[in-house]
Amino acid sequence: MSVATKEILDLNRFDASRAEGFPAELAQRVAKRQATFGASSVLFYEQPIEMVRAQGAYLYDAGGRRYLDVYNNVPSVGHCHPRVVEAVARQIGELNIHTRYLSRVVESYSEELLSKFPAALSNVVLTCTGSESNDLAMRIARIGTGAEGFVVTEAAYHGNTALVTEISPSSLRKRKPAPFVAVIPAPAPRDGMSVAASFAASVEQAINELKSRGIKFAALIVDAIFS
Repeated sequence: MSVATKEILDLNRFDASRAEGFPAELAQRVAKRQATFGASSVLFYEQPIEMVRAQGAYLYDAGGRRYLDVYNNVPSVGHCHPRVVEAVARQIGELNIHTRYLSRVVESYSEELLSKFPAALSNVVLTCTGSESNDLAMRIARIGTGAEGFVVTEAAYHGNTALVTEISPSSLRKRKPAPFVAVIPAPAPRDGMSVAASFAASVEQAINELKSRGIKFAALIVDAIFS
C-alpha cells in the first residue's frame, strides 16, 4: 500500500472533478470556495456538507441532519458548552490582549494548569494553534539537546508553519522531507516482532540514518492516532 492511500485527508477528501450533478446552489458554493481558498484547502466527503450549528457532541447541517462529531479537533468539551460560551463572551467584552501585560485571569489560569503537572514542568508558554505549539516543541527539543534531527511517522501531519511542515510528510506531495527529518512506518508487528519492538527498531534505525547524514537526534514526534 502506498503512503498516499494511507493519508487521512485522502480517505475523505472531496474530489472536485465529481461535482457534476450537484444542485446548482451547492455547485456554485463549492466553486466559490475553491476560487477563494485554493486547491490546498480540503473539503470533506463525496458531497461537501454545510454545517450551520452544533451542540454538545453533535453537528447539524443546513438540511437539519444531525451528525455525531468524532472528528472535529476544535472544541475540547463539546460544542457550545454554556460555561465556555459565557466565559469567552465575558472575556472578549472586557479585554483581548497578548501576554506582555500583567493579567490576573492569565496568571491564575497558568498557576492552576501548572498545579496539575509534575513539578519538573515549571513553566507555561501559551500558544494559539497546534502548528505554533509543535513549532515551539521543536525549538525546545533543539535547544535542550543541542541536536537538529527529528523522527516522524510516514503520512503524518503536524501543522502549517515552515518548520512544522518539514515534519509533515502528508504535506510534502512534491518533494521529500528535509535532510534533518527521518521517516518511519506507523507502529505495527513486523518481522515476527511485537508492535513495540518493531516500532523501537524503526526509531533506532531512523536515528542511525540521521547520524549517517551527520545529524544528531533531537526528538521523536508522533500524532497519537498515527494518521
